[in-house]
Amino acid sequence: MSSKKNNTLGCFGYPAIVLIAFISSSFVCFFIPVRLFTLFIFFLLLFSWLTGKYIEKKPAKYFIPNVILFAAIFYLKNLLFSSDNIHDYQPETSEIVSKEKKVINGDSLFILTHQRKWKDNYGNRFSGDFSIRERDYFASAKAYDNHTSHLQKMHWANLYAYLINTNTPHLDLILQEFEQIQKQKKLTQFEFAEMVVSFVQDIPYSFVFSKQCESPEKYEASIRDILQKCQKCCIGNIPFGIQPPTLFMGNLKGDCDTRTVLIFAILNHFGYEVAILNSNYYKHSILGLHIPAKGKFKPYKGKRYYVWETTSKNFSIGVLPSNFANIKHWNIILTNT
Repeated sequence: MSSKKNNTLGCFGYPAIVLIAFISSSFVCFFIPVRLFTLFIFFLLLFSWLTGKYIEKKPAKYFIPNVILFAAIFYLKNLLFSSDNIHDYQPETSEIVSKEKKVINGDSLFILTHQRKWKDNYGNRFSGDFSIRERDYFASAKAYDNHTSHLQKMHWANLYAYLINTNTPHLDLILQEFEQIQKQKKLTQFEFAEMVVSFVQDIPYSFVFSKQCESPEKYEASIRDILQKCQKCCIGNIPFGIQPPTLFMGNLKGDCDTRTVLIFAILNHFGYEVAILNSNYYKHSILGLHIPAKGKFKPYKGKRYYVWETTSKNFSIGVLPSNFANIKHWNIILTNT
């Protein structure tokens, strides 16, 4: 008596699909800048459908349960962990910068150091000691104050360029630390940029005001809510409401253009084609990077500068917060090419 052939994968079917989807997504993620989880979802749905149709002869056997599962995951993610609003800074803690004496190139001097551990937007972990010389910190602050009257006549692009050109030499210890991480981790061009931007994103947001910081109740709701959680997340009496990169790395107080200017200085040093985009409509500043990527970009002189939000975690290249998302309201005001 002949037995009917059972055309199924048995109990190992679905785990095998999951394993193959994970391996495939990990392989593809190595070559293109797309989130591993996004690729995993794509391959899991694809292989589920193919297996159901051509092996199980039931196209919807795995596909429909996957759709329901992922819909539930995305709903819970958006409900519990949404970072779609740019004002979700969560500045619960104040960053610690230590002062210590150290011998550098034969000179005994004081340095300001912050030990950082952070993850990029793909879950890769990094750590390092980032330092500037105390004398450079005070020299940068003095020069900035002394040139205020002259800088007032400048356009924002010229002000940013001045801060980048005059402060980059003072960032040499920080640039060396980034270079060391790159060599240890053997990072690609994109991975290195991701590492640098996520380093800045990880620093809690602080307001930078040209006038003295006041009590939270004197500000509008969006500012008041943040300062009520962290009154130290504000620094005042800073010319033009932007800190030079050296000062930012010495006190870790940075708002939007304080951050974009720092990242511009760092990536410019390492040979990237970088831009700063400002929006009078949104009253905000973001980074632009001419690099193979996906998402929103601003065309400029035949190049695509992919936008990058720097004031909050979990924003990868090409992604903007929903309340700042209209690319028409963004203008490139400074490039290095």
